[in-house]
Amino acid sequence: MDNRYNRHNRRKYSLKVHIVLVTKYRKQLLKGSIADDVKQKIFDIANTHGYEIIAMETDKDHMHFMIRLIGFAILLRL
Repeated sequence: MDNRYNRHNRRKYSLKVHIVLVTKYRKQLLKGSIADDVKQKIFDIANTHGYEIIAMETDKDHMHFMIRLIGFAILLRL
């Protein structure tokens, strides 16, 4: 079975969002435990709202993450 797509009734979809967060003035703040705390907070928010985090990477002044919207009801909240 192909599970790259979500199915709901007669709909078939795969919604992914790439988000880049940058610190103000590109200050190098995302080091060590701060980066870990931010990652954990993002995972907590994603679990609360029903998103799946596919990938997440941090650098000293920015972070990238890609999320997949799983449920069809999530579209109604956006």
